[in-house]
Amino acid sequence: MKVEAWMSAVLGLSPDSSELVRLRMIESFQELGQTKRKRVLLFLHKFLTEHQSLPLLQRTTLLKSIILIVKENTGHLSRPLSKKIILMASVEISKITSVNDAHRETASKLLLTLGSSFTTEVFTELQSMIQRQTPANFYVILTLANLCSENVHSVVPLLKPVLENILCLLHVETCKRMRWVICYALGHLSKSILTYTSDHHLPIRKNPYVSELSSAYDVLFHSWLNSRDPKMTTGVVEAIGQIIYLLPSNKIENELPTLIPVILSLYQKSYSDLSITKGLCGILYTALERNSKMLLSHLENLLITLHRQLCIVMGQPTNSLSECLQNKILCCFQILTSAFVQEITKFLLLQLEVSSEQLQLGALVVLNYLINTVPSSMDGHKSQIMNSMTLSVLRNSNRVKGLLSQLMYTMASHSYLELEGGVELIRFIIEQCALPTGEDRECHKTRKSTEEHGSIVTDREVRSLYERLLEKLTTTLMIDNVLWPLLLEFVIPVRYTNALAAVCSSLAHLGSKKQQAGETEFVLNYEEHANLPNRQALLIRLLAVASSPYEGRGQGAPALSLLWVLGINIHPAAVKVWDKELPNLLQYLQEFSEDDLLQHQWEQKLLQVLSQTLEEIEDEVWIVQLSEVVTKQIHRCHCSPQQKGFLYRCLGIVLQLTQSHEVVKKKLQVMLQIVEHDKDLEREGVATGIGCCAQTHLDITLTVLKNCSKLNIFKKTASFYQIMKDQGSIEIMKVKSTLILCYGYLILHCPKEIILPRIETDILPNILNHFNIKILGMKVQVKDSTMKLSLIKTITLMARVFQHTEGQPAYKLTRKIELLTYMQEFIKAEPTDSVTTYIRKAAMDACACLLMVEPLFVLSDHDELVKLCLHSTFSLPPLEGSESRDKIKRQEIYKETLMSLEDLLRQLLHLDLSPNGLQCLFNFLMIWIESRKNYERENSLMMTLHLLTFYLDTGVINDKVPSHNFVTMIGYIVVRCSDPSLIAREVAVECLYVLLYLQLRLEGFPMDHKDSDVEHLKAIKDGLKDTNFETLYHIYIDLGTVLSNCVPHDQMNTLLLTISEGLTDEQLNGSYVASIVMNVLIEKCGTILTDIPGIIKVLYHQLQLITQPQITRFVTRSISILASQNVLMVLPHLLKYQIPLQTHMDDIWRSLLSDSTLATTSIQYLLNYLKLMYDDNSESQFQEVVLTTHQPLAVVHALHAMICCPGSENAINTLFPQLFTVILLYLSSSVQFCPRDFLRIPKQNKSFTPSDKPGNTDICHYVVEILQAILRCGKCDIANITEENGWDLIKSPGRNHEGIMLLANTMAVCAVPHLISIVEQLIPFLANMQERQRIAVVAFFAELLNHRVVLELSLADTLVGSLLRCLIDTSPTIQGLAVRGLGNTAIGAAQNIEKYTSKLLSVLIAVIHKYWKSNNLMAIEAMLSISKVLDSLQEHFEDSSLIDVALTIEPLFENEHEKLRTSAFKVLGKLIRFGNRERNPVLAEHLHPILISLLLHLNDESSEVITVCKSVLNLMAPSMGSENLSKMFQELSPEDPTLVYEAYLSEVSRHISEDLPDRIICYIMSCAAFFTNPLPEIRENAVTLIGFLMYHGAAEFAVQFSADSVCKEICFLFSDPVKSVRIKAAVATRHLHMY
Repeated sequence: MKVEAWMSAVLGLSPDSSELVRLRMIESFQELGQTKRKRVLLFLHKFLTEHQSLPLLQRTTLLKSIILIVKENTGHLSRPLSKKIILMASVEISKITSVNDAHRETASKLLLTLGSSFTTEVFTELQSMIQRQTPANFYVILTLANLCSENVHSVVPLLKPVLENILCLLHVETCKRMRWVICYALGHLSKSILTYTSDHHLPIRKNPYVSELSSAYDVLFHSWLNSRDPKMTTGVVEAIGQIIYLLPSNKIENELPTLIPVILSLYQKSYSDLSITKGLCGILYTALERNSKMLLSHLENLLITLHRQLCIVMGQPTNSLSECLQNKILCCFQILTSAFVQEITKFLLLQLEVSSEQLQLGALVVLNYLINTVPSSMDGHKSQIMNSMTLSVLRNSNRVKGLLSQLMYTMASHSYLELEGGVELIRFIIEQCALPTGEDRECHKTRKSTEEHGSIVTDREVRSLYERLLEKLTTTLMIDNVLWPLLLEFVIPVRYTNALAAVCSSLAHLGSKKQQAGETEFVLNYEEHANLPNRQALLIRLLAVASSPYEGRGQGAPALSLLWVLGINIHPAAVKVWDKELPNLLQYLQEFSEDDLLQHQWEQKLLQVLSQTLEEIEDEVWIVQLSEVVTKQIHRCHCSPQQKGFLYRCLGIVLQLTQSHEVVKKKLQVMLQIVEHDKDLEREGVATGIGCCAQTHLDITLTVLKNCSKLNIFKKTASFYQIMKDQGSIEIMKVKSTLILCYGYLILHCPKEIILPRIETDILPNILNHFNIKILGMKVQVKDSTMKLSLIKTITLMARVFQHTEGQPAYKLTRKIELLTYMQEFIKAEPTDSVTTYIRKAAMDACACLLMVEPLFVLSDHDELVKLCLHSTFSLPPLEGSESRDKIKRQEIYKETLMSLEDLLRQLLHLDLSPNGLQCLFNFLMIWIESRKNYERENSLMMTLHLLTFYLDTGVINDKVPSHNFVTMIGYIVVRCSDPSLIAREVAVECLYVLLYLQLRLEGFPMDHKDSDVEHLKAIKDGLKDTNFETLYHIYIDLGTVLSNCVPHDQMNTLLLTISEGLTDEQLNGSYVASIVMNVLIEKCGTILTDIPGIIKVLYHQLQLITQPQITRFVTRSISILASQNVLMVLPHLLKYQIPLQTHMDDIWRSLLSDSTLATTSIQYLLNYLKLMYDDNSESQFQEVVLTTHQPLAVVHALHAMICCPGSENAINTLFPQLFTVILLYLSSSVQFCPRDFLRIPKQNKSFTPSDKPGNTDICHYVVEILQAILRCGKCDIANITEENGWDLIKSPGRNHEGIMLLANTMAVCAVPHLISIVEQLIPFLANMQERQRIAVVAFFAELLNHRVVLELSLADTLVGSLLRCLIDTSPTIQGLAVRGLGNTAIGAAQNIEKYTSKLLSVLIAVIHKYWKSNNLMAIEAMLSISKVLDSLQEHFEDSSLIDVALTIEPLFENEHEKLRTSAFKVLGKLIRFGNRERNPVLAEHLHPILISLLLHLNDESSEVITVCKSVLNLMAPSMGSENLSKMFQELSPEDPTLVYEAYLSEVSRHISEDLPDRIICYIMSCAAFFTNPLPEIRENAVTLIGFLMYHGAAEFAVQFSADSVCKEICFLFSDPVKSVRIKAAVATRHLHMY
């Protein structure tokens, strides 16, 4: 049950639509079925039977599972179980609805699987289904047919009823699909029957089903074949092709006349059907087997149709179907060939003569097939085929040639090539091997389409095909006698040059084979083979071919192999040399590829072999004949210039060993006559050959060369203008070039002891005469590049000969300077924008050689040469564009030019191998290392690296070398380590690597010493490939670290100064690395630097030129690092730069903030410097210092830059008191005389435009900004100062102290921790000679006392004492500020004010007494201070000073200055609260008379006085002792202007008389005292008031006091000068009637 449960679980997955899930489920059932097959099959059968509505996909999956289980267990299934499954499968296959063809096909496969073991059961079930089902089921018939094919012997005996049923269906079935399956079934049944009846072991040999099949044939052929459905038609034909095997012979003979035409007519013109061909093949086979006579009449039509169908198939894409179809068609031809070989051969050969390529291809395929498959039938027609092949080889179609190669191999395999015409076929094969390697245009256009069909369409492919054919003919077939020595005839002709690789390989193989077999045919018989080339021709031809070993598909090695094999056939003496040398040459070719092979070296090896061979031969006649052969080959052949040049060299070797002078002279003349002077390789070859000849025939050669100038070509004169216009078109130039070059190789090859003495006498004059062209006595500049190159080459060879004279007398080249001049002119004439010739390179090579020729010169003599060569080479731009052949060539020239320049520089360095010599060359290279162009920097750096490496490898550096260093070069190279070009960066690091090892050598380290720091540069180089900014930054830091460890400390100054030049490098990256490396070097070595002022100067100068902010930051960082290590040396030099004429000073000073200690030290230094400028100086002296120098401005600017920077907080907090004190005092000192245009631009810097920053035109503004920054850093809120224009006040000469007091106000709130220190530092300046400083200090102190913080900090005593001392200062401003400050004590020290009251009041009273007449403001300030003091006192305060105050201010009530009166009345108001009669009766008594003054001033001309008097009266009301008066006084509103003065006085007088009768006389007397008041208004008020007082108090007054005196004084007022006073006096007298 567990198995069934598991299967049920698996079946739950079957509805899954995933293909993978279904596959896994099938595998699961299959695996379980291996052990539980019966249970699984029964379960699946039951499940499928019970679940008829199961989804189709699930049912199909289960059927597939059953198939796999059944297939694996066929022999173990029981018959009952099999029957169940068969029945189930038949049900599934016969279902009409809810299934598809895929499901039925799966059921069919299940039946076929079961049929392998239970054939009868399955057949019986299918047969029954055919009988009982109408209409018939497609898959039932299909399954039955397949069952019969798979089980022939079991099913065929049972077919009778089935055939009868199918025969019935033939007459009634109309469905095309069913008809097709019936045809399919008949075909398979017929095939099975034929198989059954053909078995010799079976008892039944006759066909028992003839009648049924004959009837079926009739229906198919006469009825169904007429269907228009192509699928139906092909099915019928294929079925007929199988049925016809089983028909009687007479019926076949009768049907063929109509059957064959009908079948052939079914072929379409553009399409060939496999089924039709299969049917036709069966018909033809049967017809020929039955010896039918009817085929002959249809043979032509059959051949034409089959050939056409074959051509159609060959034109289709190659696949398995087309191959099968082609094979069936060819099978038809094969079947026909057995009876009609002559007709078929004739037909095919005729097709070869047709111009149609397609027909030819078809004929070749059939012919090749027939020769291979039925060779016996084709043997009788070999001659006919060979004769026809001579015509076909003339075809030009590459596709035809491709198939023809296959046919030729087949023919060769069957001995066709040994017949007449075989030589022509071999010649055709060689011609195809010699085809040009380039693809023709037409084939190239059609290649894409034809390659799809696998066709050969290009000459290159045809050539490869025939080369392989030749190789197979040589190695696999026994036709040696046909090929040897026939192939030798193809070695010499030029038209077969491209085939030489294949021909030589075949010949070498054949010759070696015959030589090993000892065959006599190996030795060439020239009498029997008259067309064979002679021995000398073979030798020269094969050597010439070998000189270009990789041309023609690597023809060099085969040519040498053939030459080695032919040794005895060339000359017996050559065998010894060739057996020794030729294997080495072949090995050499194996070791070197085409790109690596040195052509000149290879040719020299070949020439050496030739020379050794001729030396061994020692046959003058043979050698002379060889010279003739070489001359003929040169003259007649059309080989490459390279091979012709080689032939000239060979001829030179031959002439060198020739004894006949006449022959030598003649051949030399011929060489100069036949050479093509415009071909460089030929010219080079003939010059080399003549040089080799001159080695043994010098005089003859010189004579021939000299006589050559007398030839007619030199007599052809051109006009002057023609020569000037275009020298290159004149043949004479090329001839002269050849002659000049001949002299050069003559010098090279002749023995030195012979040639050196004759160079400057016999040879060099001739060379220069050929080169120098003169017309009408004027020298014409040579423009022809060939002549230039020839002269350069000749001079180079000459110089080399002069160099190698060891052990021989030394020769000096007296015309050395002249020759160097020629070379320099050539280099100068070359364009610097492109490189097209080797002139520049060759001229530098020549110069390099001439430098080492005696007499030698010093390095400095060649400065112009170095500059010229560098400019001419490095200026050349890189080649861009497509990879054309011309570009590749110019690229090669360019590379070789660079190599020549390097050799030249090395030779120059040899002239002075000291470090000075290296430095000299580096100075020239440095111009290009700093170029703006990438390629110029790259090339110059690479050249520098090569020179440095060469210098290091020479080993000339040791501790004995005079003192020198390489730090200058190191400094310049460092900048290039960040070049935009990766190549330049990497090469620069490599240069540093070498330079540092050179430096170590100077220091005495051995050559094999390895330094870890220097080796680290390799890792740095690898890191330069990363362009990430952070990565490069760390790499450059590592670079600086390496330099700091490797460069000697005494050279660090020089290194820094050199690197600093890179700060303004054209490339931003260069500035970047220079700045970073400088930072590292200064940080690590700053303490050992000796020229700090120089470094500061250079850095600052560079800053003025730097435009990149990032570089500026790095440089300023360097200065700050230097300052941190040498602060006392750096800061004074920084202050020397004038402000604002110099830029970047702000950045420099700000950079000092990066280090807190440095920042504090720097600011302290600047403060001390600034303090010195005003300490102990009078104001006039200070003013003179500031106005006559810019030093103070520099200091202020520095402080401004540092303190106003956000990073200055720590330093400011540390130095806050000192900073505030110094800046405040300097500002106060400056503000007095600092005009707005204080900073003027010096005349010498008129062009400099200062920035628009505040402070560039006002030093005060700088200082104010500094002060603001200090306050902000101290967390001070300066908004109040700004709102009240405090900063403008500070800068205002007249109001500076007001701004300072606002500042002090802020400081008292926000800077409490610093106040004690500030006060302590400010106190000494109270004794300073500068008044402005004292004013500033006093103002600050005065305002501080306005805040209670002074009491908290215990500063009150100090400040009060300081201010008291300031009262004796000579400056009124200081005195006034001191007075104000003393008054502020009442606020700041309110809690302890009684401690200071007596002293303060007495001092202030004294000030009032002193200044009330001379300085009203001082008196007013004093009274304000008294008011503050009085305000701070308690009401119970008792002191005589209060009386003194009252007495002091009383006279001031009548002062003519209203401000003074106002202040006095205010003080009075403050005193009133102390006038308690009980506590202070004296003061109280003194205040009563003052009432009159207050009443009189209620009508003062000053509204301010009136207001104050009203306020005082309000205060006095409670102490008057009269409720009515108190009420009246309290009702007075200070702001109410509507007071009716006289009515108010009348009312007051009345209340006084009523409530204070005892004081009325006192008031009257007090009032009378104002009659003499200077103010007319007061006199008017006094007479009015006295009138009212006397009127309301007449009774008492008359009794107690005589009024005569008062009346008399009133009468005096009648004569007052002021009319209004007289009028008031008259009015007052009206109230005095009782007196």
